[in-house]
Amino acid sequence: MSNRKYEAVNKLDVANKKVVAIIIYSILITILPLGWWMANFGEVMFKSRQPNRIIVSIITISGIIFYSYYLNFYNNKSQISRTEFIWMLFTAFFVRLALGGAISGHPIDVNCFKTWMNIASPDIFNIYEKNIFIDYLPGYLIILALFKYIASVVHCTISEDLLIKLPNILADIAIGVMVLGLKQKCGSRPTREESTIILFNPALILLSSLWGQSDSFVLMLLVMLFVGLVYNTYILAGCVTAYLLFTKPQFILYFPLIALYWVYNLWLRNRTVDIIKQIISFCVVSGVLYFLFMPHKEILWLLKFFIKIAGEYPYYTVNAFNIYYAGGLNWVKTGGMYDYINMIALAIAYILVLAQIGVRLEKPRDHLIQVRYLLQGGFLVGLLSYNLMTGMHERYSIFAWLFCLMVYVLINDIRWLRISMIISLLTFLNISKVLDLSLSNIYFVQRDLSNFIVAIANIVILFASLYIITNSLLKHKNNAKV
Repeated sequence: MSNRKYEAVNKLDVANKKVVAIIIYSILITILPLGWWMANFGEVMFKSRQPNRIIVSIITISGIIFYSYYLNFYNNKSQISRTEFIWMLFTAFFVRLALGGAISGHPIDVNCFKTWMNIASPDIFNIYEKNIFIDYLPGYLIILALFKYIASVVHCTISEDLLIKLPNILADIAIGVMVLGLKQKCGSRPTREESTIILFNPALILLSSLWGQSDSFVLMLLVMLFVGLVYNTYILAGCVTAYLLFTKPQFILYFPLIALYWVYNLWLRNRTVDIIKQIISFCVVSGVLYFLFMPHKEILWLLKFFIKIAGEYPYYTVNAFNIYYAGGLNWVKTGGMYDYINMIALAIAYILVLAQIGVRLEKPRDHLIQVRYLLQGGFLVGLLSYNLMTGMHERYSIFAWLFCLMVYVLINDIRWLRISMIISLLTFLNISKVLDLSLSNIYFVQRDLSNFIVAIANIVILFASLYIITNSLLKHKNNAKV
């Protein structure tokens, strides 16, 4: 056999092995977790004696399982057609809609969102002057008020429980469209298996449709931000960055990445005009949101808001199965130590980010390379903060999953898909246990063997990821010297 033929056969063999690996991961990420959740969810539904919801839930989840099976094994063609992708989008949307109507969601979070929606819809700009508990920034409150207004205009009879979930259900679909579109932009068509992994991800379904949280909407904004950078739409990227800063307080952990991106390009005089456009659009949108929602004569209101949020959960962990949970410190107060612990953890994350930038950006004018390492930096910050920072909630590892998945999309390296799938599974196991208990009004998760194993697995995947990234950096540095 000639060398050329041998190389062609070898490439085909590698490609086939990759497809098989992705199929296995897609089965793990759809059938097994949803089957496990169906057993637990079904038990809660039967206890609540609501047969209509039981039927809807079981039929819907069974539909996901069979549809995923079809996508993976129907024929040998892995790449998904446009028609099939559109059909998959509709299926993913109605699956979420059915599940969203089948259960009200996490009692505390859903009730808070409903209250804020009803208060914000008639008087959105004065919401922070009212004497109510509110720990959300105006970005998401605007969305809740907008959906309430649309529902009233069209005289829609949708329940409030489902109405507050609708922005995140739609955000899930938008995430799938943008991430898979970005993959095609980077030179390879999305496959059935990759589409299944993203659109039927049980962790996302659980958060948006069953829990009722806002994380999917924030993830969608993050994807929009990086898609804007890839497509060179810098004004959009600046506006989205500002909106993120006024939507989720946790974005403050990732904002230094964008600031580093700005400083790096301005320092190298690389696309200076585009970066200045991005900074100006960020400042304009931030200024508008700041002064529109500023309480009367409270010029430092945003700083005070962030300080209040930072001290709201002074516990080692809040049901997040991480290093502190493994040590039996769930809901245990940190005293005055949490500031120092969090600063050290964040400093470690950004030292690694800076090291990565210093070693790997051998082509500083290639913006795709910059975006790749921004995403990889976001993954490091997300994974380190979830495992080492205090006050972490069970849901926050979903940000590390998104960054990891987007790195895979950009570079098509199967290792990043493997890591993202593991993080997704661990996130699902964490949030499903917390939601399961919350339906019975239990908000403290006891440490048992299964939860302890998930916490240890989170720590292992953290150190394994650090090893892979560090090893890759060292290899690159050594190759550069040769």
